[in-house]
Amino acid sequence: MKQQLMRVPAESKAEIRKALQAAAAQIVATQKSFAPVDDGTLRNTIRSETGSDESGISVRIMAGGAATTKPVREGQSATYDYALGVEFGTAESEAQSFFFPGYRANKKRAKARVRRGVKNAAKRAVGK
Repeated sequence: MKQQLMRVPAESKAEIRKALQAAAAQIVATQKSFAPVDDGTLRNTIRSETGSDESGISVRIMAGGAATTKPVREGQSATYDYALGVEFGTAESEAQSFFFPGYRANKKRAKARVRRGVKNAAKRAVGK
């Protein structure tokens, strides 16, 4: 499949990437609406980024990172990303899932959007 993606014309890749980014934007918006808000830090870390694979088409959706990474306990060097603690829960708190429910709520719509993008890109490539 990777070899097939490598042969896709650049114009078609751009159209497919645009469809993926639109689908990702919808998923990110839903995830942000599901995220619990204390000070907004977690919500602000939910994002989509263009992937760096060879095909140049992929999009990744992520939450957390440096802004949500904290020490496990005061004075210790070990850290954890509290985005994971919110999503899956911890020994002290219940899960307040936002990431996967936001994905599941938009999965069908996102797949349909990407399928349309691929179909349109293929029609334009063949039509040339």
